[in-house]
Amino acid sequence: MALFAVMLSSVFSTSVAQAESRPERLLLATQEWRPYQYQERGVMKGPGITQLKCAMKVLKQPYQITMTDWDRAQILIEVGEQHGFFLASKNGIRDKYADYSSPVMQQTWSWFSLSDSIDTEDPMFKKEVMVTALFGSNKWFWLQSQGYRVEKKPRRPTALVELLLSGEVGAVLANDFVMESAIKKLGVSHRAITTTKVNDKPLGVYFSKKFTKQYPRFIKEFNQAVQQCKEG
Repeated sequence: MALFAVMLSSVFSTSVAQAESRPERLLLATQEWRPYQYQERGVMKGPGITQLKCAMKVLKQPYQITMTDWDRAQILIEVGEQHGFFLASKNGIRDKYADYSSPVMQQTWSWFSLSDSIDTEDPMFKKEVMVTALFGSNKWFWLQSQGYRVEKKPRRPTALVELLLSGEVGAVLANDFVMESAIKKLGVSHRAITTTKVNDKPLGVYFSKKFTKQYPRFIKEFNQAVQQCKEG
């Protein structure tokens, strides 16, 4: 997708002490991931954006959010062009080049399949059934590492539903909130799709290790701001 950047800067003044412990402007990358975060008429919306804006307001931290493809968002942090990316679940690959915040939001991973067509609990499911998840996501890499049959590389939630309906995959591993939004957008009956919960995975922000080394107090302050937003 085309690179889309929007600057969302706070109007608060920054003290000298803050300037020494924080960047002049925090650079964050994300993906369009409805309904968590998306761009509409030039404005970024969604609960993920709302939570980030709240935390930045508490911190009085100027910031900029760049919306791009999810795999590119992560690469931008790895090569040092951005300070962090969100919303993300924790995994070992990301831990090598970035540090994870406390949870900003919660998510549930579930299997989605056409009703009565697939038994995800069957011992042969992993060996015989073609599956997928959003390419570049923690779920996609988890499927690979666990030995599932993964070939498709969908980049949009609606593509997950389309792959199911076309029979190109037997099941998809997805975030409940995201998948429900995609199903609704396509006008597909929920009765046609079976959901099987896998586990709960918190969503947070990854900050590059280079960034946290330069600003060692930032994650702690960010986590405190997130908690304040949750309580407020």
